[in-house]
Amino acid sequence: MNLLRVAVLTLDGGTRDLLDKEIGERVSASALDPDTDEAILAHIGAHALSRYLPGEVLHALQTFTHTGRHALVLRNLPAGDYPPTPVTGFGQETPLAETNAVQLGLIQLLGITPFAVDYENGGRLIRNVVPNPSAAGTTSSWGADSEFFWHTDNPHLPFGEPGSDPRLSMPRYLTFYGIRNEEAVPTEIAAVEDALPLVDDATRRVLRSPAYDIGAPASNDAEAVYGNTVILDQGPDGTLVRFDRGTTRARDAVAASALQAWIGALARVPRRELVLGAGDFLIFDNYRVLHRRSRFTPAPAATARWLRRCYAS
Repeated sequence: MNLLRVAVLTLDGGTRDLLDKEIGERVSASALDPDTDEAILAHIGAHALSRYLPGEVLHALQTFTHTGRHALVLRNLPAGDYPPTPVTGFGQETPLAETNAVQLGLIQLLGITPFAVDYENGGRLIRNVVPNPSAAGTTSSWGADSEFFWHTDNPHLPFGEPGSDPRLSMPRYLTFYGIRNEEAVPTEIAAVEDALPLVDDATRRVLRSPAYDIGAPASNDAEAVYGNTVILDQGPDGTLVRFDRGTTRARDAVAASALQAWIGALARVPRRELVLGAGDFLIFDNYRVLHRRSRFTPAPAATARWLRRCYAS
């Protein structure tokens, strides 16, 4: 039984072109950077999106965080004449103002708050998910030649609470905007609810006990560890998960056995493969969804896979 709930919506070409025209004209009047002008970019994007998106799409966005859906994909949004992929991880932001306005506008319509953290991505709001040669051999969003096994982002932090500073906890939501992906590399997602039945009651009890130390992922600048913590936790609306195979350590033999059972369960969990192309937007719940990426061979640097990721809570 597959409990993963994903909404997939596609804009018609006419709506896309109207958004492209209005947002493109509005952002061209100024040099806008998401790290200093996030509110302005979000305002420009949300205004046009509210004006032109079909009612069913607006409704899906505005109710997403309350519906219990795990993920939402919106395809065929504006895609510009983009510069070469910044495979070093960083590039100029102002040429991406229209894309940034759309992504941040969608986040605003979703009713969530985008944020950056000082321990990753140089403190910048939006991360370029690209095959960075300097990350070869690492399980990172900048990697390509290593499999990035099922994980949640920043599992070395506590789960957040409503009304709190989101920078102090795991990001509740991950959002991505596709720039290019000629390699057709999928982002795979799986619901924690689909993994739970694949381990027995005794294993679930151990995974819910503070028997693990979970470290920061390779993308983080600091080597932080969340000690004596759980992999599975109980939230107001169901089970929450924090996990990264590369950084999760069991504190005793019983916990180690449960961890291996959990890794085995994830190897056969039902999943959805989402290939994000230019102009595709994805959001998923980082507390209830695990995601992964298989190893792949990047296209030449200038046209290599490029997604834009922004945390939100």
